[in-house]
Amino acid sequence: MIRRLLREKSGYSLVEVLASIVILTLAILPMVGMFDMGLNSATRGSNFDKARALANKQLEQAQGLSYNAVRTNFPNAPCTFGGSGLCEATNLQDPNSEFNHFRYTIRKQYVNGSTFANAPDDTGMMKITVVVGWGGNTFNDTTYTATDIKTR
Repeated sequence: MIRRLLREKSGYSLVEVLASIVILTLAILPMVGMFDMGLNSATRGSNFDKARALANKQLEQAQGLSYNAVRTNFPNAPCTFGGSGLCEATNLQDPNSEFNHFRYTIRKQYVNGSTFANAPDDTGMMKITVVVGWGGNTFNDTTYTATDIKTR
């Protein structure tokens, strides 16, 4: 009688359990890759938003200053315009440490108002470009650029 009961109550065999584990593994592996890709995308998006915020912060600071103040004292590290009408302050860092892992460059150019071409001397119109970089040792792996025009 016990032998008859044991024969009628059969469970899963080892082969069936191993087959189900293989099928489950094949279904889960692509999901792990999707989670990793989603995390990387969220991080890239966050860095891009921070770079955009830093560039806009610098442009808003320039908009709040007079033309002459921007020409001579913006950013804090002064630079002199060369014969090309271009002034560039590079590898700047946010003084409030709000954007620790970002560096930015501010380019100021005199422009000819009719064509927005480079002008060699002060024309009363200046193009301000903020380039924010992050990632890597040189902060040049990824960049974001924002531009504004300042007039007298």
